Amino acid sequence: MLPVLLAIVRGLIAHRVPLGDNGLITLRANDTFTANHPWFGTWTSASLTAGIDFNNPSPLHFQVLALFVKPLGIISGAVIGAGSLNLAAIWVAVRHGRHFDGRRGETLFAVASTGLSWTMGSEMLVDVWQPHSLVLPFFAFLATSVAVAAGRWRSLPWAVGIGSLVMGAHLSFTYVVLGLLVAAAVVCLLMDRRRPSGMQIGTDGWRRGLAATFVVGFLCWLQPLLEQLFGPGEGNLSRVLDASSGADKPLGAGLASRLVAQVVVLPPWWLRSSFTDSVQPTPYSVDGSLHPAGLVGHAGAAAALAVFFGVTGGLLWLCWRRRQRAAFVLLLVTTAAMLLALATATVMPAGVLGLAPHQVRWLWPIAALSMLAVGNAVQCLFLQTLVPPARHGMAAYGLVAVLALLAVPAKDSDLGPSASRSSNDAIRSLMNQLGGVQLPGPAYFDDSTLQFAEPYSGPVLAALTGTGQPIRAGNPGFARQLGEHRHRRNDEQWSIQVRVGATELAEGEQVVASATAPDGTQVAVVLIDLTVTGG
Repeated sequence: MLPVLLAIVRGLIAHRVPLGDNGLITLRANDTFTANHPWFGTWTSASLTAGIDFNNPSPLHFQVLALFVKPLGIISGAVIGAGSLNLAAIWVAVRHGRHFDGRRGETLFAVASTGLSWTMGSEMLVDVWQPHSLVLPFFAFLATSVAVAAGRWRSLPWAVGIGSLVMGAHLSFTYVVLGLLVAAAVVCLLMDRRRPSGMQIGTDGWRRGLAATFVVGFLCWLQPLLEQLFGPGEGNLSRVLDASSGADKPLGAGLASRLVAQVVVLPPWWLRSSFTDSVQPTPYSVDGSLHPAGLVGHAGAAAALAVFFGVTGGLLWLCWRRRQRAAFVLLLVTTAAMLLALATATVMPAGVLGLAPHQVRWLWPIAALSMLAVGNAVQCLFLQTLVPPARHGMAAYGLVAVLALLAVPAKDSDLGPSASRSSNDAIRSLMNQLGGVQLPGPAYFDDSTLQFAEPYSGPVLAALTGTGQPIRAGNPGFARQLGEHRHRRNDEQWSIQVRVGATELAEGEQVVASATAPDGTQVAVVLIDLTVTGG
């Protein structure tokens, strides 16, 4: 947990503001249990290609963050909330590693959790953006799935709860989460019936486990179901299904195998440099295809995957023959995760701008699990008698310590909203100024002046709504980001714009907050009197 704790401290000292889309996430977290309570997740850019506005299905991510954002404020609450979610994920992963294989399982998952913290780098550990905020929770889900497959039914409610959080906050995790839940339960049932003598793992508390699972699953999906049945207009779950049927052309098996092989099988694997370099943002070429730079070729990917599945298949057979039950289960879940990763990447459509790394962040936890499973099997099969077990534990603890120390130095990555970190001071200044602004009446947010991926509008809106200002969305799609009760009603006498660059004010316009951008240009929040401008 040391890397995450240090990241929280650094974020608080630097007054790290929620940049860009992170501002909208903290806005919706702050809306929890208000008139604008979120009933589903963030609007997704896949709406642009699907031709229908829809959101990620569950608001659980907002509500976890709300535990910190509401009492601590938008800035400190976002940093502490994202970090605390990662701390909880590490605890769950290590705890269920212990349920899976005692002290050995605990240390195995401690190694991988610490490694992933180092991989992400310090700044990503306090980022509320879902592709980064969900990496360690997804690894915790993998740990609970392994525990379920090993026969611990009481881990199933944890798997369903964490899986619901992850796939509800970002649809890219959906197939992997659902597939692994089914695979873990099937492995547990089949092994309980067919495992030979000496392979007994023991299915404990299955009745209580299943009962608790149904309760957890119902509570996790109650809000989206209520919105679907009783919310205004077409429900979001229906929109998700409609959008999936009209999605863009999928990536296909060729590109999917190259992505999986690049991150999971080939160096630098899931290690730190791969998080920023292995999968590059790739726009569509002139012919409408995708050609990611730096990816292994088709032949190399096929060979690497063949070697991987050959090695894991051989290790599975040896573990079964030698009754290495825990190593066998870990390898089996890993194999299922790899197959699901290939299937998910195959059917996943690229976004409107092409392939983006955040679409496949689930690959890094799967890569860590794969290396963990293969290394553990090799040690159990071939090194158990050569090296005393006490030294194995010492080596694992030493590796945890080394990875934790490697993660101590600050590491910032230009990924997602964090690429705009140079605007942090300007945005913080805007937010401080807006904290004292009182709008004269309902104002709709005019996004016509914004550029793609600009970092200012999200935190500006979070600051205004955080003090209860009557902000409404300028267009129907944006209303799904701000909440159903913030639709424009065409009776507004005021509008709000964020302008970057030279600002010439017309009659009826006034600047309510301004700051200097990193390049020296002015950023202004402008309030416009529509009765004067005729807008």
